[in-house]
Amino acid sequence: MANIGTTDFYIGVPSLPREEFEEYSTRLFDEWEIHVGSTLALPDYSLTLEVEEGSIKAVGKIAATLGALYIGIGQYSSFISGLQTIHSQVRSVGDYLGERAGSPFELSNTKSKVRKRGESLAKLQSLFNKVQHGAITVEEAMRESEIIFGSEAEEAPEFMNVLKEALEQIPLFPEQMQLPLVDINGEDLIQDGKKQTKPRPSQPRKPVPIPEQYRVEVWRENRKGKRNVRVRSL
Repeated sequence: MANIGTTDFYIGVPSLPREEFEEYSTRLFDEWEIHVGSTLALPDYSLTLEVEEGSIKAVGKIAATLGALYIGIGQYSSFISGLQTIHSQVRSVGDYLGERAGSPFELSNTKSKVRKRGESLAKLQSLFNKVQHGAITVEEAMRESEIIFGSEAEEAPEFMNVLKEALEQIPLFPEQMQLPLVDINGEDLIQDGKKQTKPRPSQPRKPVPIPEQYRVEVWRENRKGKRNVRVRSL
């Protein structure tokens, strides 16, 4: 499966008891899963949520096969339109995860720090952007897409064929087509209009005893698969 979206978040709250922490993590996954199911126009995908206790640090991932992306993108008028729509939906469910993660702690005035990465979808959009501006050829874009998707590309020739056709047909400098600027990891270079600031160096602190901490892993390998939960000591 190809990773199509990752959401990282951090919430600076005190440690929770193990049972309460596990309940928080599984409930968050269930809420997120319901929202993804009603928002993301793909026939199948996998969801993974890993939450570490201490201050809460977590990452949620959505993955899909190229076959599922082929069907999802094919619902729209063009490949690029479908790609942009699916990517927008993935970003939307990432926003939702960040919001729901922080909602139980609203009274503490603690805000979630959320970072989203478009992963393979953002990288694919970047290839269209490069071809559109003449930075690379269609053949070079196809080679890069094979690197992005790895062995998945060989298993989904239909997807790769329509991708090549879309790259060949994309007009140069089209009007009103805004594709995101992303780095090599697919992360947005411009995020939510907020200016990025460098963190101030922290003052060294005296070491304190670290209480036992846990990580809750919740995942579903496909939409109809069993929900799995695992708790690990860190």
